[in-house]
Amino acid sequence: MKEIISTNVLVQNRFTMKKMLEIYQESKQFEGTTYLYSKHKAVDASNLSKLVSFLLTVKPQTTLKIIVEGKEVQKHLEDIKEMCSNHVSVLRMSEKRLINSAETFQL
Repeated sequence: MKEIISTNVLVQNRFTMKKMLEIYQESKQFEGTTYLYSKHKAVDASNLSKLVSFLLTVKPQTTLKIIVEGKEVQKHLEDIKEMCSNHVSVLRMSEKRLINSAETFQL
């Protein structure tokens, strides 16, 4: 069954192109979907061009929400946070929830 989890992070430094590629590669290998959300804009992290455009607009001291949907979401979210440890600090992590695939929504 699919799970969904999210966390809010505070961006401390601008993302480098290398870091953007790491996030992209991790998201492509994940069996699920990784979304980044900030200021009423969301992007699927497995789409490189949209991810780069999105992260270039994220300024320091901005809150960024990371949403992960799929299987083993906790591990994937931890991997993403670990990659970004020099760029973000965790503000709050929400509970994971099991979801019925018939009740999913699309961003």
